[in-house]
Amino acid sequence: MSVFPETSITLLAQMAARTSGDDEAAWVRFFELYAPAIGKFVELQGTGRDPDDVVQEILLKLVDVLRAGRFKPGPVPFRAYLVTLIRRHLVSLWRKDQARGAGLFVPLEEDSASVPPEAAELLDLDWRLAKRRAAVDHVLTKTAVSPQSKAVYRAYALEGRPIGEVAKEFGIPRNSVSQIKTRLDRLVAAIEREMGD
Repeated sequence: MSVFPETSITLLAQMAARTSGDDEAAWVRFFELYAPAIGKFVELQGTGRDPDDVVQEILLKLVDVLRAGRFKPGPVPFRAYLVTLIRRHLVSLWRKDQARGAGLFVPLEEDSASVPPEAAELLDLDWRLAKRRAAVDHVLTKTAVSPQSKAVYRAYALEGRPIGEVAKEFGIPRNSVSQIKTRLDRLVAAIEREMGD
């Protein structure tokens, strides 16, 4: 069983296509899904650089990788490949900083075989948290969910305020608060599934 959803494999194939009309929409969709998570992941690594710039550099490398056919879906999940690509880019930036005498951050080891299991687990957790934050952000900023539902979700699911307090503040029944959380949690999970593993 593949840990990478079928639609994401299709998206990767579209991105690797050589025809400009086919791959442009796929790249836009990929950017919408992955750029926020990559940016948050880069921020968590503490590079001291503008995450947007680093995300652009990483995405340019990914374009080259996919167009050259160097990534093939299979036993290695795309997420693992992408995290390795990100780490290697961060190591490269760190080396450049060291050469200039401006070492701002210390990246994880470049060679994934030398990464201790606990560091690999933390890296995986960082990626999953970044992906979750990006999916929540997508749902709260780029979906047609009502502003009230978004505010209820922020208060109850994200801020952790008691259900009774949130219901009273928004003048809705407690079960409506619960239903809003369940519905938006499903949207967040769908976005995360689209991002792949």
